[in-house]
Amino acid sequence: MKRFLFSFLFGLVLLSGCDFEHEIIEILDMIVSEDQSTDVVAPPTSGEATITFFDVGQGDSTLIRSENYTVLVDTGRHDSDAIFTHLEKQQIDQIDLLILTHPHADHIGNADEIVRLYSPEEVWIDGNEATSKTFENVIDALLDSEAEVVEPRAGDVYERGDFLFEIVNPTKLTGDLNNDSIAFRLTYGDVRVVMTGDAEEAAEQEMVASGTDLEADIFKVAHHGSSTSNQPFFLDEIEPTVAIYSAGEDNSYGHPHREVTSLLNERGIDIFGTDIHGTVLITTDGHTYSIQTEH
Repeated sequence: MKRFLFSFLFGLVLLSGCDFEHEIIEILDMIVSEDQSTDVVAPPTSGEATITFFDVGQGDSTLIRSENYTVLVDTGRHDSDAIFTHLEKQQIDQIDLLILTHPHADHIGNADEIVRLYSPEEVWIDGNEATSKTFENVIDALLDSEAEVVEPRAGDVYERGDFLFEIVNPTKLTGDLNNDSIAFRLTYGDVRVVMTGDAEEAAEQEMVASGTDLEADIFKVAHHGSSTSNQPFFLDEIEPTVAIYSAGEDNSYGHPHREVTSLLNERGIDIFGTDIHGTVLITTDGHTYSIQTEH
């Protein structure tokens, strides 16, 4: 029913000559699911789970997988199809949940094809719009799909397969694409991972001020290791043992910034980066975890 309503309203937008960019968020708001879980107890685990931080150059994509559930967080750059090689190597033929942290092209670059090829049952978006063709392609793919579109907000809790997702950002949309990134703490058994997309200092301040428990074993370093993110007060709330960043080798942004790696080193946090280590694989039984790198 939601997909029918989405398609019908989109057709009206086209017929009426309304500007796509102005109308798309209103359409998305009307189909967003309000189904949420309020249970903060992690579901029981079944065997091993893996978290694979793919080397997609100066972009982002992470595969979270257990025996009965598969999640893809972001889809790499718009000008690289590396994600498809990675998914083929992992023998992925179905994605249950696709999370698009925010609509920058280095995060949603292949989302349209991912939706078409892997038919996710559920897609999470933050609700912001972008003016890029990449973003429009993603919306077109969602319109053509059977996926349920959800806009998570801070405080929402979702059980999906063996995993618990506690949403910690955004509380509301500000129009700042980085700071409105979907951020969450993932729990599998006793192992916890915090992922914050490209959220920067303002969002980190809000997350900490909310009083939300952010403590985790593993931290996916925000914004490719930028110093506009990953502030000392935020790292001190998470207290991770391991930090992993995604960045392209010799990228023009200088990611990861020296200030960030210094902060991580000062805290005794083990650092892994896709520019140096290639794809990084974490395997866990829900109690302990191990790390393997491509290089």
